[in-house]
Amino acid sequence: MKKLDDIQKLIWERSAQVELPSPPDKKAVWMRLSQHMDISDIDIDMNQDQQRIAPPAQRFLSKFKPRMTYAVSLGLALVFALPIAYDSLTTETLVTQTTDFRTLQLPDGSTITLNAGSQIKYKKDFNTDHRSLTMTGEVYFNVKNGNTPFVIQTNQGQVTVLGTSFNVRSREDGFEVGVNEGIVKVSNDSKSVILHKGQMIGIDSNFDEKNLQNISYTNYPDWMHEKLVCEQTPLSEVCDEIERTFGISFKFANPSLSDITVTGVIDAQDLNTVLSTISLLTQHEFKFDGDTCTIF
Repeated sequence: MKKLDDIQKLIWERSAQVELPSPPDKKAVWMRLSQHMDISDIDIDMNQDQQRIAPPAQRFLSKFKPRMTYAVSLGLALVFALPIAYDSLTTETLVTQTTDFRTLQLPDGSTITLNAGSQIKYKKDFNTDHRSLTMTGEVYFNVKNGNTPFVIQTNQGQVTVLGTSFNVRSREDGFEVGVNEGIVKVSNDSKSVILHKGQMIGIDSNFDEKNLQNISYTNYPDWMHEKLVCEQTPLSEVCDEIERTFGISFKFANPSLSDITVTGVIDAQDLNTVLSTISLLTQHEFKFDGDTCTIF
């Protein structure tokens, strides 16, 4: 037994003198292996080991973030889309494009004619307990008598009637209401004025009865009769109306030309006739380049 103990002691002492090799370098080993196997397209990134052994919380968040982003995006889309969808389900919208005008009948039997570049909107329950609509552009109304007032909302003011025929112009370059039949109330946030047959009011009236004007020609409004009636009207406004009616565009060789005023009646059935008349009234010529007309 003593001899066996001496042998074990000798082995222990000798093993302590043996220098153990250091752990292999994984990257170096892989590089040598890839050279033998001709693997040149594999990207060795030691950080991948750490990514594979990500903590459970990190793995959960990495999966949860895309879902959260999708949920937030969907929520925002619904916030913006629902009012639009609701409006389309409850509202009728009628639009006329350039060169176009339409005549149609409303649910209460009233008829309206939209000039080119105009729009009206009204609720689908129109003529139940209300008769109200909004408009931009220019519209001629022939309103049937009814139990509720007929109300037109524009950016410049409100028009209220019971039964009458009248024209409303609400464009960026001006506001005008003219009455052919009946009585019309025109108001804004602070003032109101009553119009009778043959009277009209413009944007410069400040909604004051002292500034009412008489309609000076029989075929009012002019556009309903394919006319352009100009009374000291700036040439720029006349050109705007022609652009909407015929789908062309105007340029002024000299910007000051846009301020020239035009007075006269222009037959608006034919573009050549319109331009020839304007040339005669303004004493200025024009030339075409495609759909663009330059006045010089």
